[in-house]
Amino acid sequence: MITNFLKLCFLLLILTSTVFTQSVFERWHKTDQLIRDRKIDEDAAMDSIMMYVKLGKQEFKSYNTPGTKRSDWVFPMSDFTWYSYRSDGKDYKDEFFSYFQGGEFKGHPAHDIFIIDKDTNSFEDSTGRQVPAIAMVTGIILSTYDTWFRADFLRSGNYIKLFDPESEAIFYYSHLDSVFVKPGQFVKAGDRIGYIGRTGRKAIRGKTHIHIAYYKIEDGDPVPEDILNDLYKAQSRMKK
Repeated sequence: MITNFLKLCFLLLILTSTVFTQSVFERWHKTDQLIRDRKIDEDAAMDSIMMYVKLGKQEFKSYNTPGTKRSDWVFPMSDFTWYSYRSDGKDYKDEFFSYFQGGEFKGHPAHDIFIIDKDTNSFEDSTGRQVPAIAMVTGIILSTYDTWFRADFLRSGNYIKLFDPESEAIFYYSHLDSVFVKPGQFVKAGDRIGYIGRTGRKAIRGKTHIHIAYYKIEDGDPVPEDILNDLYKAQSRMKK
């Protein structure tokens, strides 16, 4: 009896230690996966996100690096010769959208930015190289997915979610060909975080592009916001 009791105590100690050694963003990543797969109650998810925002901002302070002001946001891709917006930037639709709908959300609360890739091999035709996805702000990687394959049901394909402590928001990049970062990783504005592509259940049949969205967190609810004008300004700064 005593031996079994000691074994139980040892097991509980291991489990408890594992929980406390997980970083804020490792836990946020797991919660975000539950949201994506619709395996968590919405109220519980919102409560968790409010806690993660507070703790995440505290962790960010430990890097002793300033956040990125909105006027200094960086364009979300680099090393390209030409680009275009889907529907000239009029494809943003956030009606009926909820972050808690998971991977099958309604609407299109984002912008798709295309490169020249007529043979759809995820390489730009004029350079023969892949186009990097870029961190628009200095922050910490919240969640990633990098194992998409053609039989995968996931609509988003490979993706990255970047927490912006300056505005308490999430930048969401999807349909990526490759992902260079992991949850909990600190990145600076302008860092390469992946390659743009066409992964995802529907995107695989389309053109090579980056899907970029911005969710402002309000009381634990990531609410989409149209950042088209910010993208225009960021591209203008890049040209200068």
